[in-house]
Amino acid sequence: MFGHALIEKLLDRDNIEIRAMVRDQNKFILRGSNLSVVTANMDDPASLKRVTEDITHVLVTSPMDEQITARETAVIDACKVNGMPHVIKIYGAVRHEGDHLDSLHLAVIEHLKSSGLPWTLVSPNSVMETSLIPYKESIAMGEISGISGTGRIGMVALSDVAAALAAVATGNGHDGENYELTGPAAVTLDDVAEAFTKVLGQPVNYVDMPEQSFAQMLMDYADFTSAEEVETQIMCHLRAWKEGRADLVTDTVKQLTRREPIPVEQWIENNRAVFIG
Repeated sequence: MFGHALIEKLLDRDNIEIRAMVRDQNKFILRGSNLSVVTANMDDPASLKRVTEDITHVLVTSPMDEQITARETAVIDACKVNGMPHVIKIYGAVRHEGDHLDSLHLAVIEHLKSSGLPWTLVSPNSVMETSLIPYKESIAMGEISGISGTGRIGMVALSDVAAALAAVATGNGHDGENYELTGPAAVTLDDVAEAFTKVLGQPVNYVDMPEQSFAQMLMDYADFTSAEEVETQIMCHLRAWKEGRADLVTDTVKQLTRREPIPVEQWIENNRAVFIG
């Protein structure tokens, strides 16, 4: 998600060369005059050496699973033998407070800080695309559901994250910074339902569920293979929302991009076609 969005921001710029690392070139559709595509795999550290040669910046991001630490430290190690590229790591602004997912990321960050490489953390709050698009089917039935009660979330649009990443990757003075990116306000899921109602012109309500019932619903009807996968990818995030650990609001997007971040209602308007049809 983040790599694809950053590449789109930088495509066809004469003063920048982009190297995209993919596992399967047949599944990668972006093309541009300044874009080259190479095949490698973060699970095969030996394949990363040639990918990281002759670069100035590398964006490190990986799927939310048990392999985060191994995969991302492998990229850092490959960078270390290929000069001193600036490593930009995706972290997060939701305060996971030492849960398992956070421990995987913190191990990478410790490794990065001790590597001697220049580094920057880019830490989005919950991203609207991953937080709201999964509601597409239930919105057609007039509801969104979760476990987060009245917890507030400083949701941020992917386009704002991509613009911030582009600013870091092409600018100076970012070494050692942790840029926490949020939308303009912290909203509840009731606020989100109200925004959907207003933009789509149909009633949408938020339904708050017990944790166990919601997790079981995901196991029964969504594409998850284990309770551990549900916990890492969904439940720990929604629990953080409920406990007020995602309520951060900053002006960092504006500082980096010189424009205001997109609010939830405007994001829904921009993506209206996703939710109707």
